[in-house]
Amino acid sequence: MAHYLIINTGGTIGMAETPSGLAPQVGLLKSTLLSDDRLAAWQEHSLSWQEWQPLIDSSDIRPGHWYELRDQIISADCEGVLIIHGTDTLAYSAAALSFLLAGSGKTVVITGAMRPLIQANSDGFDNLTLALDVLTRQQPEVFVAFNGRCLPASRVSKVDTAADSAFMTPNWSDSLWSQPPGTNSLDLNRPWRPSALGVQTLFPGMPMDGLMSMVDRNYRALVLNTYGSGNVMTDSALERILEKASDQSIPVFVRSQCLFGEVHLGQYAASSLLSKVGAVACGSMPLEAVLAKLQILCSQYNSASDVVEGFTQPWAREWQSL
Repeated sequence: MAHYLIINTGGTIGMAETPSGLAPQVGLLKSTLLSDDRLAAWQEHSLSWQEWQPLIDSSDIRPGHWYELRDQIISADCEGVLIIHGTDTLAYSAAALSFLLAGSGKTVVITGAMRPLIQANSDGFDNLTLALDVLTRQQPEVFVAFNGRCLPASRVSKVDTAADSAFMTPNWSDSLWSQPPGTNSLDLNRPWRPSALGVQTLFPGMPMDGLMSMVDRNYRALVLNTYGSGNVMTDSALERILEKASDQSIPVFVRSQCLFGEVHLGQYAASSLLSKVGAVACGSMPLEAVLAKLQILCSQYNSASDVVEGFTQPWAREWQSL
């Protein structure tokens, strides 16, 4: 018998019908887990519970919640932690916790459901059973357990609004589990400090005033969702904006709009501007991991060079590639 901590933040899995629609119901998850025969394996273990008050829809998750979860997990005296989380922002929280807990020695599994446990066909029962299986492996990392798969927390994206297979890990293969996850040698014990990050998806005919506004307001970092392997349009206004960002020490991070493949600056001439201003390629990291890691780094550091250095270090499988 093992001792596990269950942190229930809310989400669909523990929702019940109300006059306004589905809403989180306090105690529903706990009573089901402790009594339903389909979850009998959980009932063989010692369980501690922390239910957030109030339980929240994951659309209301903020970075401060990531730090709250980190502190709860670090202080927990148990063999592993299960986090119950709504699916809409689960990938962001999973990535953030993989970074905040890198090297902590903690085994953490995050799960939820597309349909609540009050429904007989809820996928939550299978997801909870899988989560326990992953916890029993005692592998000190952060995982997502969903739809029969154990997923690396830093590589997950939600790609479907309704299907049980709502989460995907593009550019990941289970063969990569054999590689060490990486480690974080930085001290991330500071409390959360908000920072302004800008995200811009390129598209034909895109006006440049939104991106210019981010630079004028001295955002801490810019993330560009570019074409192909890191290509941008030839545009004098874009060039001026990115040069100004460089002059103001605003680092630029480059992703691809493609779901699969990696960013390779310099492969095409159309990426030369990004190379010129010293932009940082994000490899094959999903957007959720890019933004979570940058928010953590910008909260920790004032220096752009420290943010870039930390971003390029492998902490939690985010840089592993096929």
